[in-house]
Amino acid sequence: MVDRSQPSNDERTPLLRETGGNNVDENGRDVTSEGDFIRLNDQVKTWRRRRWISLVASAFLIIAFVVILILSGVLSRARRKPNMSSSLCLTPACIHAASEVLYNLSPDYQTVDACTNFDHLVCDGFNNRHDIPQDLSSYSTGTIMSENGQTILRHILESSYPTTSEHSSFSPRNLVSRAASTDEENFLMIQEAYNSCMNETTLQKLGVQPLVSLIDRVAASFPVAEGGDEPLAEADYAALSNTILLLEQIGVTSFIGLYAGADDKNPDVVIIQGAPAGITLPSPEYYQDNDTVATYQTMLGEVFASLLPANTSKASAKLAQSVVDLEKKIAGVTPPPEDQSDVTKYYNIVKVDEVGKIGPAIGLDSVVKGLVPENYTADSMLLAFPEFLGNVSDIVSKASKSTVQSYLIWQLVNAYSDYVEAPEIQPITRFTNTLSGKDPNTKAERWKTCVSYVDSTLGWILSRFYIEAAFSDEAKKYGDQIIMDIKQQFISKLNGLSWIDDSVKKLAVNKVNNIDQKIGFPTTSPNITNPEALQAYYSGLTISDSYFNNTLASNAREVNRTWSALGKPVDHGEWGMQADIVNAYYNPVGNEIVFPAGIMQFPVFELELPSYVSYGAFASVAGHELSHAFDNSGRHYDEHGNFTDWWTENTVQEFDKRANCFVDQYSNFTVKGSNGEPLHVNGKLTLGENIADAGGISAAFAAWKNRTESNPDQSLPGLDFFSHEQLFFIFYGNWWCGKIRAQQAIQRIYTDPHSPAFARILGTTANSKAFRESFKCPVKEPTCELW
Repeated sequence: MVDRSQPSNDERTPLLRETGGNNVDENGRDVTSEGDFIRLNDQVKTWRRRRWISLVASAFLIIAFVVILILSGVLSRARRKPNMSSSLCLTPACIHAASEVLYNLSPDYQTVDACTNFDHLVCDGFNNRHDIPQDLSSYSTGTIMSENGQTILRHILESSYPTTSEHSSFSPRNLVSRAASTDEENFLMIQEAYNSCMNETTLQKLGVQPLVSLIDRVAASFPVAEGGDEPLAEADYAALSNTILLLEQIGVTSFIGLYAGADDKNPDVVIIQGAPAGITLPSPEYYQDNDTVATYQTMLGEVFASLLPANTSKASAKLAQSVVDLEKKIAGVTPPPEDQSDVTKYYNIVKVDEVGKIGPAIGLDSVVKGLVPENYTADSMLLAFPEFLGNVSDIVSKASKSTVQSYLIWQLVNAYSDYVEAPEIQPITRFTNTLSGKDPNTKAERWKTCVSYVDSTLGWILSRFYIEAAFSDEAKKYGDQIIMDIKQQFISKLNGLSWIDDSVKKLAVNKVNNIDQKIGFPTTSPNITNPEALQAYYSGLTISDSYFNNTLASNAREVNRTWSALGKPVDHGEWGMQADIVNAYYNPVGNEIVFPAGIMQFPVFELELPSYVSYGAFASVAGHELSHAFDNSGRHYDEHGNFTDWWTENTVQEFDKRANCFVDQYSNFTVKGSNGEPLHVNGKLTLGENIADAGGISAAFAAWKNRTESNPDQSLPGLDFFSHEQLFFIFYGNWWCGKIRAQQAIQRIYTDPHSPAFARILGTTANSKAFRESFKCPVKEPTCELW
């Protein structure tokens, strides 16, 4: 992105020096003779004649060139698009954008039918020129944006403190001395964390020892006698509960995921929450695939043989099988993902003491009481699917002690294996790579691993330097403008819908107006432009040259920070993503939409390009997030983020009727399954995202058309085959271009609430009347429509 805060280079010195010299004496005076004047006069007359001839010729050429351009433009418009602007943008930004899009388009874009094969039209060129890197399971426009962001972060971390930067008010050069000193201390902190990760020589010398020390703590907390085949008894429940607590305190989940967060029915209050967990493979379906289970079991056997305590490692193969069998049983009682995201199904408030009775073997009540602050009374909690806890407790109670111990140690190893360099953990890497379709022995470049590590450990400090390098006040203002335009159009659409009862319509408009839009980066909790606020946010966290210890300390601090929120009002200033992340989200409990600076980059967002670029891509993302406020999940939350029944029965019925259209439509999309048969998209799991895609592009197109009525767009060079309306949708589709390995595509069908990228292009455009009109499709009405 162009740094608009930098002054332009007003260059007054000519590029080339004068070729003729003056005749001067030693005092610098002219010494030109009379003859010289005569010769000079003749030269001037000759020069003047040549100059007029040159000017006339130049003027003729310019006029001829302009006439040719006008005629070609008129002919092009007459031949193709009557609404094409005659203004052509030839700035470097426009030329670059046009070039990128032309490269991504199908080589046969002039003959591909956009109405039926729009994914091929916009992405075949992308697929032809990009291969999936060995260390990735997919590659897309978003991946390229993330890689660009990672490179910026790498340069930050491998450079010295930017003392001379004056990009904005919080730049080092503009900070007062005390703040500047704190800013530099923060910078050195992220550098030390990065360097501790990059020091592979030290990590290889340490080997697996730091992980073994943790394993020993778990084994001591839940001891097993040699042989260890005795079944779990009630007398063991307390030790099991204490060990689950030990793991939770360092960020390791076991049978139940535990955390503290806003209450769906009282969004200003933080409550204890628990949700199903317990399986290692991506989804329950994987436990039904014999080949996958066999490979998983073999891997566990190898890991157990080298890492389990000596008294149990001898039976590593047997224990691997018993752990897999335990997880199979847990998978069998795990609720489907579409139910786990349905607030009407997961919202269950229970007394903490009752939780202990629901799952006595797990002792979740004791775990919770060990996690909450000392001055907080753990009275009640949100327990999603209490029957799951009961079933898991029953499953665990029938397992052997050695199986349970091995399972707990495996959860620890799986969580922390990335932070050691040793041959003992290589089976995990090979299995994980194979599961996602990568070469078993592939490995990401170390700097990429370490940039991601710092981002997850000290992300807000890193974000502060990222926005210094890659964001601007102008970008934030433009983003705000786009989102306000989206809100206006969404309200207009709501008011025009006949199927929504007036009482609901009024409340829905209030909800749109009340949505909190967060753009770029947080300015509270923490204020990342304030070095002292950042230092206070990470107070208590000590970063050393020990990569493993840094990770352990960071995880423990984050667990403590999360649970310390109990008893305090919800902090609505918090963000769930760092500033460099290429993503966005809607939070129904906070009724907020959040757009990190990372997604506000080319080709999704750019100030220097015609607005159909940013409105086609970024505004569609913004409209997507806003539409989540009214999808099958978000609609249950009112304007203040309360989970409540605020829709009339008639409106609900009309909504469901239209939503079912999306379920049926997307369920017809397929990917190739592991057995070669078509594997269908889960239309129920992806419903919310599909509704949001359709609503987002509809609001974005309307907002763009309204904006260009008073501010017409320029055209991009080389793209005169398309109208501006068509380019709006091309830039939308370009955002979803990508490739994916077959194994990863299957995994996402089971686990991802988003449809495959090709379906997000085809399904969304099929649901857009504006798209079908822009490309003159035979059928103009959308396949499915809500917002």
